[in-house]
Amino acid sequence: MGSWLDDTLLNNVYQHPDIPVPPQAPAHAMPDLNEDSDWDTTLVVTDEWLKVASERRHSGWESVERRWIENQQAIQPAVQKPPSEPTKEACEAMARFPYPHVSIPTPQLEFDFRMRVILNSQSASVAVSDGFKKWSTFSDGSWAGRFGHGVVVNGGQESQDLVYGKTVATQVEATHKLQTEDEVPAYIECKARGNMTGAPEMMKLLQDLNASRDVDPRLCPFRVFITMKTQDERYASKLNAGLWIGSCLWKGLEVVYDAYRVS
Repeated sequence: MGSWLDDTLLNNVYQHPDIPVPPQAPAHAMPDLNEDSDWDTTLVVTDEWLKVASERRHSGWESVERRWIENQQAIQPAVQKPPSEPTKEACEAMARFPYPHVSIPTPQLEFDFRMRVILNSQSASVAVSDGFKKWSTFSDGSWAGRFGHGVVVNGGQESQDLVYGKTVATQVEATHKLQTEDEVPAYIECKARGNMTGAPEMMKLLQDLNASRDVDPRLCPFRVFITMKTQDERYASKLNAGLWIGSCLWKGLEVVYDAYRVS
C-alpha cells in the first residue's frame, strides 16, 4: 500500500552503497516542505543500523538558526540586565531537593525501530466519565528495527480528546501484536501510551481522512512511551526489560512511530 510518507522518507535517507534501494511507492497528497523546516532530520544508513542525524546544519535548519541569532541580536538591549534572583518557590524547592550531592546517570536515547499502522475507517465511541473514548482497530501495518522486521497482525488504539486549561491533547493508548519474518515467527506484544498536542482545529483535521490531506502532521507533537513483551526466547532478553520513547505522526488513518530505546 502506498504511503504519504514513502517519498519524503526515502528522499531523506543516505543509502549505504552495499544496501539496495527499495522501490518507491506512489505518495499520496502531501504539502510541500520548504527548506527552512525547523524539524528537518535525516536518516543515515550505517553498517549496524539506521541513525538519526542531528537536525542542526541539515538542510534548511542552518538558515533558520542563523535568522534566529540575528533576530536575537537585533532585539538585545545595549546594557545587559543582571541575572534575576531565584523566586521564593524555586529556593524552597531547591532546599528540599533530595540528595543534591548525588549524581544520577542521564538516560540516553538510541534510534531502534520504526512502525507504521493503518487504522480501520470504522471506529466505535464509548461514553466515559469525562467525555468519550474512540476505539479503532488496525487493518494493516509493518515494522523494522535493530531486532528484526515483520508485520502488525492485529491490535488497535483508544483515543480521547482532553483539555487541561489552555492545553488541548488527544490521549492515545495502543496495543499492537507484532509478527516477525522468521521462518518460525515470533509474536511480540507492543504497547504505547502518550499524547498528541496542538491547535484544536489542526488536530481535528489530522484525524479526518479527507481533511488531513493538506495538513502537515509534524505541526502537532505526538509522543509516547513504549513497552514490549514476548514469550519467545529469541527475543525476550532483547525486549522484555526495555523501554522506548516514541515520536509519532498521525495523519488520517495512518500512524507512524519512530522508537528510541532508553539506555
